[in-house]
Amino acid sequence: MDERIENAGLVELLGKIREDNSEKNMIALLKEAASSRFIVPVDGSEGNYSFHAVSDKNGLKYMVVYSDTDSFEVAFQDKYKDQKGVAAGFGDLIEVVMTDKMGLSGFVINPGVEEVLFGKDMVKLIAQQMGIGGDGTVKVGEPDKYPPELHEALTDYLKIEPSVKRIWVRLMRENGTDRISWLIIADTDLEGEQLKYMLDNMRKYALPYLDNMDAYCASSKEEFASKVIGGVKPFCGEA
Repeated sequence: MDERIENAGLVELLGKIREDNSEKNMIALLKEAASSRFIVPVDGSEGNYSFHAVSDKNGLKYMVVYSDTDSFEVAFQDKYKDQKGVAAGFGDLIEVVMTDKMGLSGFVINPGVEEVLFGKDMVKLIAQQMGIGGDGTVKVGEPDKYPPELHEALTDYLKIEPSVKRIWVRLMRENGTDRISWLIIADTDLEGEQLKYMLDNMRKYALPYLDNMDAYCASSKEEFASKVIGGVKPFCGEA
């Protein structure tokens, strides 16, 4: 790749996220990333490229991407002149993860430095908002029936997770596709890393009781979540 990619605003936000991954900074990062181009290191030849990936301690694989040419050159040091790279937009990165041909769990920007990770659940939600794989909208509503053991399971979860007061469960369908998943919304005061950790644990806890369907978990303080539970009785917890 001959062109140089410079994303000064994106690089600045990546540094901020490293120090403070607040919702405000994350939203700013997403807006900047949506209009940015990235460098994806590849091996092979055009039409038959293979991407670089890193694995976490759980064996999950994340595609490696770089925010700009400087980051790419630093990562490969003296070898960068021989390392192939392709330019890709944010939507391209999301589409690669969504096709799932490599078994990817997301992508990571600038691994080992700022290292901001976009997991598959977040990628799916961004894909819906950007219209990748559908028309960019979702329909959320009351299911005809809930999985038989889900209410008891989430009631038990409330007992072991005191930070969550109430839980709502809705059914979410991406318009223009056949994708249906559960939307689980928690009433909690947690923020930042603590919130992410709790939501991830809640999803893992609920998955065995969801009739082999996937789930997206969110805080009731998120704008889209607060809208879909307006006037809706909690699935479990105090009314």
